Amino acid sequence: MASALALPILASVTLSPPVHAAKEKLKIELDVQSFTLDNGLRVYVVEDHSTPAFNINITYDVGSRDEVPGRTGFAHFFEHMMFQGSKNLADNMIGEFTEGAGGNINAATSFDQTFYYHNIPSQYLDMVLWGEADRLEFLEITKEPFEAQRAAVKSEKDRSENQPFFKAFEQMISELFEGTPYAHMPIGSLEDLEAAEAADAEAFFKTYYVPNNAVLVIVGDVEFAKVKDRVTHYFGGIAKGAEPPEPPASTMVRGRKIEKQIPDDKAQQTQWVWAWPTVGDDHPDRPALDLLGNILFGGESARLSKLLTDEKKWTAGAGGGHIFAFRDAGGMLFFGVPTPEGEKHLGDVKQVLSSELATIAKKGVSAKELEKAINQQLMGTVSTLATNAGRASAIADGALFYNDPKRVLTNLDRYAEVTSKDIKRVAAEYLNDNWVFYELVPADKAGAAPAEPAADAAAKKSN
Repeated sequence: MASALALPILASVTLSPPVHAAKEKLKIELDVQSFTLDNGLRVYVVEDHSTPAFNINITYDVGSRDEVPGRTGFAHFFEHMMFQGSKNLADNMIGEFTEGAGGNINAATSFDQTFYYHNIPSQYLDMVLWGEADRLEFLEITKEPFEAQRAAVKSEKDRSENQPFFKAFEQMISELFEGTPYAHMPIGSLEDLEAAEAADAEAFFKTYYVPNNAVLVIVGDVEFAKVKDRVTHYFGGIAKGAEPPEPPASTMVRGRKIEKQIPDDKAQQTQWVWAWPTVGDDHPDRPALDLLGNILFGGESARLSKLLTDEKKWTAGAGGGHIFAFRDAGGMLFFGVPTPEGEKHLGDVKQVLSSELATIAKKGVSAKELEKAINQQLMGTVSTLATNAGRASAIADGALFYNDPKRVLTNLDRYAEVTSKDIKRVAAEYLNDNWVFYELVPADKAGAAPAEPAADAAAKKSN
């Protein structure tokens, strides 16, 4: 996974004074220059000469949502293949070149995208452009490297499945996102991985790894004119591909209640997870849901975290928020790790949660809570833009998905416009006791009936 550089706010980001009211505009300037090659590759550049290094990010519009039945995990598998070697680069040589120059290189696959990046000193612009162009145009997909990476991904999946509750979380994803292409984890299934062949990888490469399905972003100590010249030199001759197919439509299933107890012999501590289907990244309700998630679940000072951990002492820790906000679907999550006493009060916890959700749906939140949540969103954006890597990733996301390289900034205005009335509306529409709830327990606690609310138990006793 990508790692951020611990750098200060850089010169090309200008931050306005702090926000003092929810309706005030949140202003950060980001100087992005761009050009597009004839083959469709979109390129974005931010010049920042404050440190002698740059980040290059090339993001492809392909993730696990684009996979077809029987070939889950292919986007993630192909991320591994991209390091296997190309016409002029032996196995993992692209990484050896970058690391040998004192830089770092990595990649990641999500539900919506796959990206590759380098952080490297300024003088190596030609080297990384040549390497990325070589593996885009000339990746070698033969049986030997294919089998080597299949083994590597199988090992990675084995490690994942040996983590407590990993399989339960996979199951929750499948239920929460039923009816959408997000209903499986990017790592996919072992059965699909075993069934894959090198010819499948070749077809996947030709479909999605084309210049018109990617954006390239460079942020740091570079000059725009030189970047344009060198990118054109290395990437300009790569042929444009056919437009990749659209992923299946997403239809979130709402209005149902799912509650399960899931035992796991690898676990030593009970965990509670609630989830609610919400909306995708570009939906008009997304900003209000993000803010509501922060107010309810986002950190130690959030409503439910304070109530259950600090006041009731039923959880040793609790938190969450609008953790899943994919392009076409979303999910709100709330996690709780119960104390030994708290395990006796699951019914009460559910009752408190349901009551708090109903209260917000009826009364909304205070102006102070809303302002704090908006300012938290601002500070999260500031943190993202504090590094070359963070800015490059944010620009790539906005440009690739919405043709807006500054979407990370235009989003701030969307958050600033949210009102308490909006919070009430989205709470009523999306967050109620029609939830997906998993009680994740160690195997030796399986089968124990959840405790009913104390008030209900007392009423029965009096009768």
